[in-house]
Amino acid sequence: MKTLLIYERPVALNRETHRPLRLRNSDSYAHVAELNAVPLVGFEFALAARDYPVVFAGESAEQSLPAALVGLRPNENLYVDAAGRWPEGYVPAFIRRYPFALAADGERFQVILDEACPGFNTSEGEPLFDADGGDSDTLKRILGFLEEYQTHVRSTQAFMAEINRMGLLEPKQLQRTDGAGQPGQVLTGLWMVNEDKLKALPAEQAQALLKSGALGWIYAHLLSLVNLDRLNARVQLRLLAQPPAA
Repeated sequence: MKTLLIYERPVALNRETHRPLRLRNSDSYAHVAELNAVPLVGFEFALAARDYPVVFAGESAEQSLPAALVGLRPNENLYVDAAGRWPEGYVPAFIRRYPFALAADGERFQVILDEACPGFNTSEGEPLFDADGGDSDTLKRILGFLEEYQTHVRSTQAFMAEINRMGLLEPKQLQRTDGAGQPGQVLTGLWMVNEDKLKALPAEQAQALLKSGALGWIYAHLLSLVNLDRLNARVQLRLLAQPPAA
């Protein structure tokens, strides 16, 4: 998954160009209505596991990233309603940081924003800069959140490298039901921890996972898979709500 998949016009934050900008608060999630999986960082596994299947998505185990599965059909987020609201369930930090992000610039990171975000304007909302051109309190909070998020990204990358080194991930295909319980489309590109391989780890490796906190993340992932049935139920509700074909 691309790390900037919801940003239409990402540009570097510029103190001169963006000095007049204000950010108007919005409860709309219309910009993520077509995401069926949302990237997660490790500390979120337990939070997301209450509502969604936590899986690993990618073309290979080594390229996979943790994600909350929020849909079973292409271009459909089952938690965003027709009005663009996300009325229930945990909203991942990847989405909450929008319309800002940190993007790699060589060995450094730069702050970017999505100029296409409808919340940006020059008359309403919280200013990004104060009268002297310094960071406003709002921007300071945003930058603090981005830095904290990036710290979690690094710990999640270390976690992924470790479970791949141990060979714990295996590919899984998910098949949703459609209509009156009939088989539907198969989802590919998903990976899950093989619990048998986890139990068979040498004691020192299992102890290392426990000590680092990674074992808790793994079991949050495994326990979350019961939510696949909830996603299937949501698909059925969407199908029943659709008008019959002409």
